[in-house]
Amino acid sequence: MAQHPARSQNHRHPDEPRPEEITRALEGAAFPTTRDKLVELATRNGADGEVLAVLKRMSDRNFDSVAAVVREASNVE
Repeated sequence: MAQHPARSQNHRHPDEPRPEEITRALEGAAFPTTRDKLVELATRNGADGEVLAVLKRMSDRNFDSVAAVVREASNVE
């Protein structure tokens, strides 16, 4: 039986933002920084609702790079 696309490791859920969208939303971020500061920056940068929702659901910790944020965002349910 085929695996549901949202559950496949090679496919993201249709409502999940692409890594490029997250990267664009965090343009100008100064690291290390917190989740809340990332949400504020993404809001100022005009991020869409999906990006903001994922950022808000990430763990509340310090992030040291955009790559770390993208990794964390890809694990958010």
